[in-house]
Amino acid sequence: YFIQSNLSMCAKNFLIGGATGNIGRYLMKKLINDGHHVSIVSTKPVWPNNLLSEMIYNDCIGYKRPELIAWKTIEKEGLPLETDVVINLAGKTIGNPGPWLPSLKDKITNSRVKTTKILADGIAKSQNPPKIFISASAVGIYECNPAVKFHETDVPVNKGKENFFTTLCQKWEEAAHIPKAAEDSNHDTRIIHPRFGVVLAHNTPPMKLLLLSALAGGSAVLGSGMQPFPWIHIEDVVSILLTMIENENLSGPVNVVAPQIVNNKEFSEALSDACFIKPVIPGLPASAVQLMYGKERADNILLDSPQVVPNKLLEMNFDFKFTDIHSAMAALVESRCESSLVFRKILDYHKSQFKGKS
Repeated sequence: YFIQSNLSMCAKNFLIGGATGNIGRYLMKKLINDGHHVSIVSTKPVWPNNLLSEMIYNDCIGYKRPELIAWKTIEKEGLPLETDVVINLAGKTIGNPGPWLPSLKDKITNSRVKTTKILADGIAKSQNPPKIFISASAVGIYECNPAVKFHETDVPVNKGKENFFTTLCQKWEEAAHIPKAAEDSNHDTRIIHPRFGVVLAHNTPPMKLLLLSALAGGSAVLGSGMQPFPWIHIEDVVSILLTMIENENLSGPVNVVAPQIVNNKEFSEALSDACFIKPVIPGLPASAVQLMYGKERADNILLDSPQVVPNKLLEMNFDFKFTDIHSAMAALVESRCESSLVFRKILDYHKSQFKGKS
């Protein structure tokens, strides 16, 4: 799925939390394919049933499954010896519909903040600390202000504009700080916070549902559709993470979004165009989105979002593969076709109908 990286990275030992999630699985496969050793941290003592077949091929070593380590083991025993890079992508999914309960908010917070703190403490206690700690964050740290296009150096949120998600992301980033006692020693771990936008990948449950809906003539517009949609293709996400590892000048927050700023309606149009179909079923009104997700969640991440610029990546001339939403969605639809013969046949039908009308 991924093009070969241009990075001449020596083989490294990686420890990844949240490796079985959307970003983690793509990154893990890329690292192993490039010859790195990967250990993943999980709440499960054994491989989850849906990942038992997760074997990754490397030309030199054949098929290999990453080593599995429990979070409790890291908490008690610290990091594995000779760990070069620690990456935390762990976090309970935010975007599933359902009641927006205090218990769910606690799980969303703890799955991010506590896991990050466990790894930060492990780095602090290590006699040979890793050189790099990549600790995920999100563009939700920024307030929804239509007058501002946020760079990494901007104040994320003004006083009085905080919400659950801005506060969550601030706690998430703060948890990655190495304890003071360690900073006074020889620990020189470089900490990076990739602030992810909406990551577009063809095989995630939400995207599969969106693609099926689009083929059935459904629109992906939520509410007015005018709210910003900060996005990034999964292939660029992995390339950016590899760049973070190799480029010693990258540290602190890094906005991981595409350079093109689009709104929700433009995303929906790109999705429909990639499926060669014109929507005949309207999108969801704001009231329906609020009912499905809860008002606080709907209003702050679905019906509104910040405008975000990947300033640090642009300044270093990072080579985005997907700079516009239409090419990203076209590639994503093609990837889905490669993994689903049924989807391919339905898309071919729509394509033939589209050509017949044009």
